[in-house]
Amino acid sequence: MGDGAPFVSGYYTPEIWSADCQQELELGRAVKARMDELLAIDGVQVFDSGDVDSTQSKRPLVWVKLPDGRTAGSVLMAEGLAREWTPGYKADWCE
Repeated sequence: MGDGAPFVSGYYTPEIWSADCQQELELGRAVKARMDELLAIDGVQVFDSGDVDSTQSKRPLVWVKLPDGRTAGSVLMAEGLAREWTPGYKADWCE
């Protein structure tokens, strides 16, 4: 969710399973690899927001905090792998 609050703000990443183009698929794979790296950092913490997303699987919405205080979302946005999300926003990764 980045630094945001459930259903108010957060970050948006490219899709892997429902990518609209090859570029989005490749970016989605890069995000997954980067998240794997971030989650493997010693001292990383995952906090449950208590909310779930609106997908059929009702995935939990969580904050991933790094030992230096940054969130995974802020790192992904700084590296160009995510964009800021607000209600109604749909990123186009196929530009």
